[in-house]
Amino acid sequence: MNMDDKKRLDWLEGTGGYALVSDDAGHWACVCDGFQNLPLSDEPEDIQTTFFLEADKWHNTIREAIDAAITGMGD
Repeated sequence: MNMDDKKRLDWLEGTGGYALVSDDAGHWACVCDGFQNLPLSDEPEDIQTTFFLEADKWHNTIREAIDAAITGMGD
């Protein structure tokens, strides 16, 4: 995928529901499958979120994780 970092971040900011997460081993993933309580307002507030990530969704860099999310969006 030939995309610069600004386009990646623009995509991530403009695509609701995705979270960029990391594990303790330095891997990254963009995930949108999970559960959270609904915010009560448009202002930031505390929420609790649980994500489900399959092993093949983890990537070595933030760029790879965002690119995989963009590519897999139609799946």
